Amino acid sequence: MKNLTLFPTLTLLLALAGAVSFSLTDAGADEGKELRILSYNIHAGIGTDKVYDLERIAAVIKSTNPHIVALQEVDKETKRSRGIDIAKKLGELTGMKSVFGASIEIGGGEYGNAILTTLDIEKTETLPIPQEIEVEQRSVLSANLTFKGETIQVLATHLCHRETANRVAAAEFIIARQAPAGTASFVIGDLNDLPASEPLNILAKAGWQNPAKSPVFTFPSAEPNRQIDYVLVRPAKSENLAAKTIEVIDEAVASDHCPLLVVFDP
Repeated sequence: MKNLTLFPTLTLLLALAGAVSFSLTDAGADEGKELRILSYNIHAGIGTDKVYDLERIAAVIKSTNPHIVALQEVDKETKRSRGIDIAKKLGELTGMKSVFGASIEIGGGEYGNAILTTLDIEKTETLPIPQEIEVEQRSVLSANLTFKGETIQVLATHLCHRETANRVAAAEFIIARQAPAGTASFVIGDLNDLPASEPLNILAKAGWQNPAKSPVFTFPSAEPNRQIDYVLVRPAKSENLAAKTIEVIDEAVASDHCPLLVVFDP
């Protein structure tokens, strides 16, 4: 289905009643900053032109000036990545801290999720997702980061594209790993399902909100016609930080997915 109304750049202003928000205090070095979160399936650095180009991926990331980036389809020292640790390399190219979480071994190395961030990293953990139907193993890369003096939880993931039952099981697994009440939590990544799907509804019932009031198309990058990439937030309580904008970055070549940027404004 063709829908070009989202491009060249989609920006949704969410300064409406009911805008998504979460609690943060007014302390710390990040006071007054927007919190800019990017989800990007990078297709192992291989573009739709079949060119492997990490500098191009890094340039796309840097153009959005993010604080947190959740990356999917990330290779570590595989044959197709030419032995490069992609997360580490992109961290170097963007000037951000990097963390990699392996889902599987492949091509002489590993493949999974990564997080890039300008924030302080408190702790990280890679959590294999149980499967109802055995196909490719998936995982959640969990990270506690510090923003405005408080802990926020990031759950970066890439869900199964084949089996709905596995995506449902993953949603339930994520809920079981959520931070305690009072800590803002984000589920970020390629969830391989539509906004009205059962896995997204399960996450919504558990408190993870989709800032977009209607689907924002992220895939395929050459002519996006559906949303499968997300930045979901489970708000903490008390004072609020509102989701101000959503932006689908118009980049048709660097990967087969468009990056999705959500900006939260104190």
